[in-house]
Amino acid sequence: MILREILNKTVEIIGDDDINLDTESKKRTRLLACANMIYHELTTEYVQLKNRETVTFSDKRVYYPEFSKKVKDILGVYKNGASVEFRLFPLYVEADLEGGAEVSYLYHSDELALGDSVLLPPQYTAFVLANGIASEYFYRSGLTDEAVFYKNRYDTAILNLSRRRQSITLKAGRM
Repeated sequence: MILREILNKTVEIIGDDDINLDTESKKRTRLLACANMIYHELTTEYVQLKNRETVTFSDKRVYYPEFSKKVKDILGVYKNGASVEFRLFPLYVEADLEGGAEVSYLYHSDELALGDSVLLPPQYTAFVLANGIASEYFYRSGLTDEAVFYKNRYDTAILNLSRRRQSITLKAGRM
């Protein structure tokens, strides 16, 4: 899903004909800021963004800026498919290795531009995100009644989508 698609749905919800995604304006800038805030909030609180990449350990360390994404937490270090013990420090991760190893980690989201892909599981649709962005846009515009309405819709949808569904078994009853 592309951010532009989500913002088009958001503009439909807002109903403001003055918002044009193709030209620079205060409203477009505000809309992008709202979208990035909602995306960051969602990926911080509900959805864990994961990545796995090969990095080079030197002196048994690899510093966080050497990763391709902003590291949030290290999940595992692997050398030739085998798990390796590691220790986390504020500036780097340490393991008893030298050279290349695969690291699995959680990362923080980056700022999105109009043409960027929004990396989320498929249950989070453009319409759900558009409700959240519209809510934040209304808050920033001073329209609190509309903001509360769309915030409730967004929060309910996110809560329902984020729950782990477990199947239940009903025992046969006697009649």
